[in-house]
Amino acid sequence: MAAEFPGERLKRLATAPSDRAFFAGSVALFALVILALLGVSALFMDPLCATGDTGRFFAMADLIAHGGTPYLDYQDPKPPLIFLTLVPPAVLGQPFLGGLLLVGAANLASAVLVMQIARAYYGRPAGLLAGLLFLGNMAWAQGFFVITEPFVVLFLLLATYFAAVSPRRRYFLAGLAAGVAVGYKQYALIAVPLLLLFQYWRGDLRRAGALLAGVALPLAAVFGALGLAYGYGGLAGALYWTFGVAGPYVERVDVDNALYAGATATELALIVALAAFVAASLAAGLARAGGFRRLEPGEKLFLLFAAGFALTLLVRPYLHYWALAAPFLAILWAGWLYAGDRRKARDGNLYPGPGA
Repeated sequence: MAAEFPGERLKRLATAPSDRAFFAGSVALFALVILALLGVSALFMDPLCATGDTGRFFAMADLIAHGGTPYLDYQDPKPPLIFLTLVPPAVLGQPFLGGLLLVGAANLASAVLVMQIARAYYGRPAGLLAGLLFLGNMAWAQGFFVITEPFVVLFLLLATYFAAVSPRRRYFLAGLAAGVAVGYKQYALIAVPLLLLFQYWRGDLRRAGALLAGVALPLAAVFGALGLAYGYGGLAGALYWTFGVAGPYVERVDVDNALYAGATATELALIVALAAFVAASLAAGLARAGGFRRLEPGEKLFLLFAAGFALTLLVRPYLHYWALAAPFLAILWAGWLYAGDRRKARDGNLYPGPGA
C-alpha cells in the first residue's frame, strides 16, 4: 500500500466529521497546542516579567492600578490598550499567570478565526492546517509571551473576517476591530488603506465612510476616556507617546527612557533567512494560484497584509514583528497547498465560499 501524503491524510480527517464535530475537535486541538506552548513559555516568562517590553508593560499597568498617570509618570511608546489590558492581572497580583492566560485566550481565538477564514476560501482541510500553521508561526515569533502582537493579531483577524468573509461585508465592524488593533499597536494602521483597497476591488468603496468611522470610534473612546480620567496632560501624553513619537522611533534613536536596544546578530541572521523563505514560498504559491490577477479580492488582501506587516521588520528587526504577518501567511500557505480543491470549489461548490 502506498504511503499517504500528509496533506491527504489531513484532508481525509478534516472532511469526515460533521460541521459541529469538526469545529469542536479543531478548537480542542488548538487548545492543547496552546497549553503546551504556554507551558514552554512559562519556563522563561517569570524572569522576563521584569525586563524588556513585558517588564515595561507591567510597570505601566502597575502604575495605573496604583493611581499614577500613564505617559506622564512613566513613558512607553505604545498605545494605551496593552497597558489597560494588563491592569486586571496587576490588580490581582498575578501578572505572570494572568498575562499568560490573556495571551493564550487571544491566540486561541485567533487560531479559530484563521481556520474560519481559510475554510471559507479553501475548504475544511486548509482551514485546519492554517490554524495549526498559525500557532506554530506564533511560537517562533515569540507570540506566546506577554507582548502586544497576540492582541493586535486577534483584532486584525476580526477585521479581516468582517470585511472578507462575513455574508453582509460588515465594514463598520471591520473598522471597529481595526481601530482596536491600532489601540494595541500603531502598525495596525497599515490595515486601514489595505481594507480600503479591498473595498475598491469589491466595488464597495462607497462604504468607505462606514469603515473609517469604525476605525475612529474605539480610538476616540479610549483617548477620550484617558482625557476624562487624567485631564489634558494625560491625554496629550498619551497622544504623543502613541503617535507623536513616531519620527524618532522609526529612526531608531533614543526616545527618552524608551531605548532601542537593537537586534542580536543571531536574530538578524534568522530574520534574513526567514524573509528569503517567505518570499520564495509566496512567489511559488502565487504562481500555483495563477498569478495576482486571478486571486479573489480577499486573497489579494491576505497577500498584501502578509507583505505589509512583514515590512515592519525594516523599522524594528525583532522576531515578534513576524507575528503580525503570521496569520495571513498561514492562510495563504494552507490555501495554496489545497489549490486543487479551490478550483474544484469554483466549479462544484465543494464548500460555501466567502460570504456564504
